Amino acid sequence: MAKNDVLFSLKIEDMTNLGCGVAKSGGRVVFVKGGVRGDVLDALIIKETKDYSVAAVKNIISPSPYREENRCESYKACGGCVFRHISYVEEKRIKLDYEVNAFRKIAGVDIMPEGITTVSPDGYRNNIRYPVGVDKNGRLFAGFFAEHSHKIINAENCLTQKPAFTPVVKYLFELFNRGGFTVYDETTGEGYLRHVCLRTSREGRVSVCVVINGQVNKQLKDVAKEAEKSQNSVVSFFANINTKKTNVIFGESTITLFEKESLTEKICGKTFKISPRSFFQINTETAEIMFEKAAEYLDLKGGEVLLDLYCGTGTVGICVSPEEVKLIGCEIIPEAVEDARENAKLNGINDFTFVCGDASEGVAACIEKYGVPDAITVDPPRKGLSTETINAILESKTKKLVYISCNPDTLARDVKILTGSGYTLNRITLFDMFPRTSHVECVTLMSRAKNQV
Repeated sequence: MAKNDVLFSLKIEDMTNLGCGVAKSGGRVVFVKGGVRGDVLDALIIKETKDYSVAAVKNIISPSPYREENRCESYKACGGCVFRHISYVEEKRIKLDYEVNAFRKIAGVDIMPEGITTVSPDGYRNNIRYPVGVDKNGRLFAGFFAEHSHKIINAENCLTQKPAFTPVVKYLFELFNRGGFTVYDETTGEGYLRHVCLRTSREGRVSVCVVINGQVNKQLKDVAKEAEKSQNSVVSFFANINTKKTNVIFGESTITLFEKESLTEKICGKTFKISPRSFFQINTETAEIMFEKAAEYLDLKGGEVLLDLYCGTGTVGICVSPEEVKLIGCEIIPEAVEDARENAKLNGINDFTFVCGDASEGVAACIEKYGVPDAITVDPPRKGLSTETINAILESKTKKLVYISCNPDTLARDVKILTGSGYTLNRITLFDMFPRTSHVECVTLMSRAKNQV
């Protein structure tokens, strides 16, 4: 099979977790962008490697029953929502299969998840970070980076975002365009506006944080004043200063331009304060169900010691804990640690400690104050647990571990290490926290065998 203008007729037999169809031609695997399991189509080879080919759909001869009309105007250029052309039922099957296979191939474990849960496949994002783009007419817009590119495409009407964002984004960019703002250029390091970041609560309150390359100027102060007067939903407006030549979104300094009230969210009956840089689950409604499952797995009665690693604003630990639990959390972002302390007080948890530092340091801090915890919860970034953190957990010999993961591969890798060192994998449930994208969240329960304690 050669890369040329010849069309190949293919039947899509399977799907990857990145939304590509999988076909075979002459015994060779072909990944078809835009293909859906069950499609019969003509495709054009666009890339060849030693082991496989990549093709693009040119003509659909017989569409799959799982094919769905895409409603997003930015879908093909954006690349964020890889399942927009597929029915949501089929998307969930793909994610479930990928998780099962990751456990089988990487961890050497055969386990069937209890299910895959979500509330809505659209309108779920409570936190959105737009890089600022400029079009051919010189107008600024809110966008996303195109797939495998640093090109910014317009995404002001993203279907995954909460509806509360739409009028605020449109209004802000009207002001930016009238105010003559410049846009940051990552090649030269020049230009002022880098990102516009918004967060919202279920009540529709919005917090704005504009990331700038420089100090707060009069024009930005004027934008904040106008937003305060004209946008009733906007309760706070921050500027984050990032003058480094980097693709990291936030800098270290955040300045308050106005704050009528703190942005708060209720989840599992608990109240949480959320700062511009702190971690909070993007899909509030599905996160609530996920935390209820984590609480079921932990089955805390009160009086236990719970260690919450990668705790962010304290959401997991607080949501799963009765008031009498002794809670210790560990988080590396200082703002989030301050929020976690305030959140614990807001929710009536009296015996708590939140440590700012690496997760492995949190284990040592917990043992020093309370002794070995009765249970540990971990919610690490996509790279999973560090070697130091895994070793600290193993050395603690904690009886119960609930692992919340957003990456099936690193979860399976860590499960293999933990189950090879005294833990048993008991239960697993999937939560589609990011519908239409390739990502899926997973909650696992592991326990330490009695003879391993």
